[in-house]
Amino acid sequence: MRGVVLGLVGLFFCVYLLPLNSRQLAIPDEMRYGEISREMLVSGDFIVPRLNGLRYFEKPAGGHILNAAAMAIFGETNFAVRLMSVLAIALSAVGLYLLLKRDSSQQTAALAAFIFLTCAEVMGVGTFSVLDSMLSCCVTLSLCSFYPALTAGGKKRIGWLALSGVFAGGAFLVKGFIAFAVPVVVIVPFLVFRRQWKDLFTMPWIPLAVAAVVSLPWALAIASKEPDFWRYFFWEEHINRYFKPGGGQHKLPFWFFVPVFLGGTLPWSLIGPLPLRDLIRQRKSEPLIQFALVWMIMPFLFFSCSSGKLGTYILPCFAPFALLLAIALIDRFERSQENRFLQVGISLIGAIIGVSLIATLVVLGLFAFDQIPKLDENFLAKAIGWLIGISTAFALVWRASRDRDGLQKTIMLGLPVAAIFVTGTLCSPTEISSSLGIQGFLESEKQHLQPNTLVVANTKTMHAVCYVYQREDVYLCMDKGEVAYGLSYPEAEHRFLDVLELHAMVTQRGPQRVVVVMESQHGDPLRDQLPLPTYQRQWRKIWFAVYEPLVEK
Repeated sequence: MRGVVLGLVGLFFCVYLLPLNSRQLAIPDEMRYGEISREMLVSGDFIVPRLNGLRYFEKPAGGHILNAAAMAIFGETNFAVRLMSVLAIALSAVGLYLLLKRDSSQQTAALAAFIFLTCAEVMGVGTFSVLDSMLSCCVTLSLCSFYPALTAGGKKRIGWLALSGVFAGGAFLVKGFIAFAVPVVVIVPFLVFRRQWKDLFTMPWIPLAVAAVVSLPWALAIASKEPDFWRYFFWEEHINRYFKPGGGQHKLPFWFFVPVFLGGTLPWSLIGPLPLRDLIRQRKSEPLIQFALVWMIMPFLFFSCSSGKLGTYILPCFAPFALLLAIALIDRFERSQENRFLQVGISLIGAIIGVSLIATLVVLGLFAFDQIPKLDENFLAKAIGWLIGISTAFALVWRASRDRDGLQKTIMLGLPVAAIFVTGTLCSPTEISSSLGIQGFLESEKQHLQPNTLVVANTKTMHAVCYVYQREDVYLCMDKGEVAYGLSYPEAEHRFLDVLELHAMVTQRGPQRVVVVMESQHGDPLRDQLPLPTYQRQWRKIWFAVYEPLVEK
């Protein structure tokens, strides 16, 4: 099995680490988390999160501190900004592997880790700088530590429960009280279902106590420095966002996570229903199967009830899905059952890849006849690279269709999707979206900024302007967005400008240069209310304008 473990490490390196620095940081999420961590390093304040120099109390400091540590070691690079998210996925896979190796077999453990690492959403979120991967990692490790405590005794039980509490405390420091909610909605229903009443009232106390100890130093420090933090964080960022009809920032229907989960678990959602059905029928009385089912279903329902939803919220559901599917598949292989469901899944993946291959050829043909614009300086090279990646994936599918061994066929089902993901990461055109290519655009205009330049942005561009130009004093115009709370403090109110105030800043700028970077297109009424800039450039939906000093210094 040493070769299997090395294979998993190689897969992780190729899919997660290798392409990490190849694409630009996206707005708003990656630029936001990169900037908060950068400001921590500049200020030396690792207690109070700040964005654009303003108090930013949406999340605790834990995740930002981890990102800052990566940036301190590897510099302010795209690799460093995303590294902790990648390592969180790696640790989740390790926790899953160790749990199944202990309670099942090493083969099943390795297959579960492979399935988890090749789920579409896990690959996407894991190579993207968001805090959800760190939260999911801590929750996964907490639950993987809690389960062995159910059958352990004495000091071993206390040790497992304490370890579970350590990870729960880590989850709290990353995203707050939701870190306790997810394990609770798993553990309590599981113990109730199994009628383990004594454990229900005795086991949770050790993890809760340890989690409190882990969280307490920072919790007390932030309360001392910012007395309003806990009021805002608890009521606005938890209670109102979850329960209030208009409180959720991303209001979506109850069923939103169903297509997200089906798409996020590709390619495994194509083959999973039949093996999972058989597993539940035949082994539903086993504790591990019950625990994994509750772990997968209850957080899914919990987040579905929230007034606000994002696809990344259900990331904690992917580890138990991989666990269950791995057990189900190994069961079928050991019983030498028919693998027609695998062939169907391979055929569907092959059809999807075939359509993608044809579409790529069509795009290349249109580009060759000047029917579509150039979306990247290296558009042709990237298109050819994408064609090679798609062709490789198609070859892997063809190989899988001819393989008779069920386990080998399963591995070959996951590799094409991983190949497509890596190729897409390396070959995505930067000009396809202002959200994905703004970093390069701003860097190309960096010569217009000096330390004393006044910079104005809106909520669309603020994160990128702060991060790329290393500024913590950017003015906001038109909309306060997610920094509304930070702008509410008296010392920060002047940082928000309406149109008249922006006009006054530009016309009365004196010896200072003013740079305006906003989401604004030709014909925007805002531009008609401002003087003609000395220099301006329109890049997709982003307007970059420079007003040179009115008088010499």
